[in-house]
Amino acid sequence: MDRVLVLAAHPDDETIACSALLQRAATSMVVFAVDGAPLGYGFERKFASLQKYSETRFLEAARALSFVPRCSFQRLRRPNGSYFVDQHLFEDLQAAFISLLRIAGDFSANVMVSHAYEGGHIDHDACSFLARQTARALRIKHLEFPLYWKSETGVDVFQEFRHGRAGEFALWLSRQELAVKQQMRAEYRSQEGIVRVFPPETERFRPVVSENYARPICPDYAFENRRRRLKADSFLRKLAEFEASVKVSAASR
Repeated sequence: MDRVLVLAAHPDDETIACSALLQRAATSMVVFAVDGAPLGYGFERKFASLQKYSETRFLEAARALSFVPRCSFQRLRRPNGSYFVDQHLFEDLQAAFISLLRIAGDFSANVMVSHAYEGGHIDHDACSFLARQTARALRIKHLEFPLYWKSETGVDVFQEFRHGRAGEFALWLSRQELAVKQQMRAEYRSQEGIVRVFPPETERFRPVVSENYARPICPDYAFENRRRRLKADSFLRKLAEFEASVKVSAASR
């Protein structure tokens, strides 16, 4: 683990899933994909505006990551400098890919780590897709981590892969690593209710294999976004369009 780049959809995802990994890496960078301020959940009332809510989350991220030596963070941006909106990353995959490819190349990442494709959050799955495309383009190792998804019986499953396979491994945090992780988690005051449901003692990873993103991850494929369900049809269509454009570009060369 020399130069590790973690692509996280939202501030706090990196702490929940990768705190030990970040602490053990020689050098690391976290790249946040979206602004973390979705419309329709009342955050604009609690924090005065969605922009204020987003700013709060990234101030929390800066404080949390300050506990990890040799770790920096950046954010994906469109060419005009604007950030991608929570739950809408899939609508602008090309711009997000170009931004991630530039950041990862400039950082000289040799390991890409991101969300598993699990149907738990639409931005998590978009990050899984983007990380796969970027790791393939740069020819670097690619690991994935689980966060959450809903079982067929309606039970929330945390930090377990939806479909198990060979190659999975767990990092068990030392006492010192756990203490640092608890400090990091404590900085996410705006996400306290969410962060506490994830067990802190272990983090799970596995190498990514070729994933068929055009195929729904489960029979009842929708994004259990903890408060509402989002249909997946447009998401899958956008992924297919991106992959088709990549094939056309490769053929033209």
